[in-house]
Amino acid sequence: MRGSLVHQGKNRWSLVMDLGYVTDPATGKRKRQQKWVSFHGTKKAAEDKLTELARSVNRDEWVEPSKTTLLDYLRKWVERSVKPPMKRPATYRLYCTIIEYHIAKSTVASLPLQKVRGSDLERYYAELKLAPGSVQVHHAVLHSALEKAVLDHLLTRNPAVHLERPRPSRDRAAVREHCWAALEASRFLAAARTAGEQSAAFFALALDTGARKSELHGLLWTDVDLDSGTLSISRQLDKAGVEPVFGVTKTGRTRTLSLGAETVTLLRAHKRHQAELKMANRTTYQDHGLMFAKEAEDLQTPLAALGQPICTLAEKRFKRLIAQAGVKDIKFHGLRHTSITLMLAAGVPVHVVSKRVGHANVSMTLDIYAHALPDQQQDAAARLAAVLHG
Repeated sequence: MRGSLVHQGKNRWSLVMDLGYVTDPATGKRKRQQKWVSFHGTKKAAEDKLTELARSVNRDEWVEPSKTTLLDYLRKWVERSVKPPMKRPATYRLYCTIIEYHIAKSTVASLPLQKVRGSDLERYYAELKLAPGSVQVHHAVLHSALEKAVLDHLLTRNPAVHLERPRPSRDRAAVREHCWAALEASRFLAAARTAGEQSAAFFALALDTGARKSELHGLLWTDVDLDSGTLSISRQLDKAGVEPVFGVTKTGRTRTLSLGAETVTLLRAHKRHQAELKMANRTTYQDHGLMFAKEAEDLQTPLAALGQPICTLAEKRFKRLIAQAGVKDIKFHGLRHTSITLMLAAGVPVHVVSKRVGHANVSMTLDIYAHALPDQQQDAAARLAAVLHG
């Protein structure tokens, strides 16, 4: 690339970069392409800057100056690179919430994109009144967006790398905080059985399988074989409402699980009850084939209808049953923690547990739930001694 200086006044220069010729698609004619950059300083400083810019152009690293703010860029990025079908609807909603309800209200939002520095992002993280895990999500959003800005030649480097920020810890104490002992789980299930066939089946299945909430919400009756007592988890509910939207599971894998006899019995009772509800309301029931769907008590809005996806089982009704059972108040995700912990404590091999609950790998299960593994050192020593000494 060639370049030249144009003197514009005392210590004022235009750095002119000759980028060669391009063909105008409208006319088919070749025209010269130039970029002009204003510069204040001595002639020597201007020449040095021009050399630097020429080097960056030759390396395909040059970025055209822009006054676009970080917030303006994030709003365009989320619509262009995250909005479905690029990402899942739930991911899009989460990213929009972070951008509009957190970043937009911060001082970093109004900074020009090209002037955002790592220290600005570190200050943003430090001022967030959120748990470390939530801060990590904010960082993931910013890192991904700014990395795209680098690829699109809007930035020369990503300022969201090598930053100081609170790190989420897979603290075993945190898992215990949202986990029940076997007796508490049993008392909760007893309370759930008094709340109707759907609640009884839903919570029994949650504890039996350790499935994620979105996976439970996305289950269809075609996913279960009650005669063989098996369940296939191949999707999750991405968006509820009049027209539900489904997506693949978190890991993108399908898993087939065996169910306990009591869970199968509760599912049979729920299926009979749901069939009766469909028959009694056959002109209004919106049948999506969902295993768990809205019933009469769930019609709280004008657009709500029987058969639509239901989310209140894992929310208000869950909390109500906790109070009724008199057990420790935990998050719904705590049912997953409880299921995994009880399986490991009962001696189920860790690789079996990991596959059953859909962890990406066994090391994740070990890392988070090592506290639940029974101490097998004495048994190992005895087995080895039998081999060595007869």
